[in-house]
Amino acid sequence: MRLRCCLAKLCKAGQQLREQIDDEFPDRSRKSDGWIADARHIAKGNSDHIPRDGIVRALDIDSDLNAHPEEVFALVEKIRKTAKRGDKRIKYIIHNKRIASPILNWKWRKYRGSNPHISHFHISFTTLGDDNGKWFDLEGERKNGKRLKKSSRELGESVSGSSFSDLSSGRLRCTGNSQCCYCCRIAEHN
Repeated sequence: MRLRCCLAKLCKAGQQLREQIDDEFPDRSRKSDGWIADARHIAKGNSDHIPRDGIVRALDIDSDLNAHPEEVFALVEKIRKTAKRGDKRIKYIIHNKRIASPILNWKWRKYRGSNPHISHFHISFTTLGDDNGKWFDLEGERKNGKRLKKSSRELGESVSGSSFSDLSSGRLRCTGNSQCCYCCRIAEHN
């Protein structure tokens, strides 16, 4: 079976989650990142990295976030809790010899697959993520589409009015200004 990568695309949920992680960790390593199947995945035949109807429903993110080493565990835990709170776009998560899925209500259990997922973490998505690229509530600030916490602007706290560029990555660093980054613009509209 030969893949025609140019015809396959990552599901919209995968694109959104990757963008959120890139925004949070702009200098992270992408060495182990991936989404499209390689020969090993194809030989297995049952990987979510293999396009189905032109859509790939799996994403690998490198564990090196260029931050404190424990930060990757915190990020993976936020994704797990997002799924546990009811985001049905997430099918399962694998990281550091563990897997979480709806089978045990998103509790971690031992993963016995051939790849222990230490250099990266894996997220598989359901078909609900194919066309749903809405924001992932990784901080648990929403319930039934409504914000649980007020933003600093709503609480009357002062927020810096300028942003600055990180020349090494070409991205803006977030300063809370509604125009400085994608996450602030989205928060402004919600």
